[in-house]
Amino acid sequence: GPNIEPFYMRTPNRWNFDVSFFKNFFFDDTKKLQFRAGFFNLFNQAYPLLDRGDMDLTLQANCNVRVSGVPNGADGTVDGVCDPFGGFSFTDQTQQNFGRIVSKHGKRIVEFALKFYF
Repeated sequence: GPNIEPFYMRTPNRWNFDVSFFKNFFFDDTKKLQFRAGFFNLFNQAYPLLDRGDMDLTLQANCNVRVSGVPNGADGTVDGVCDPFGGFSFTDQTQQNFGRIVSKHGKRIVEFALKFYF
């Protein structure tokens, strides 16, 4: 669709499993005690965020062919310009770490509560 960013990268999905349990204990017709237990992110699945820098997206490339005497547009020349037709090669750091998850967010939260109805 038209709302996709120009450099869209798909990241691992985030799946949260939230579960709540309730148990009522009746004392008489008008009074009861309710015990509640809530588990948020029950299986404690962590997830990376792109906008916080949780993935290593650094691309470092080496130029395979450099050219000398390239016109610079101001009546001069420049030496050591990378020739795009000669190709590029990625550094070892990029090949080992690009797309690797550096840090994750998410935690399991457990809540217990007692509620008295009268």
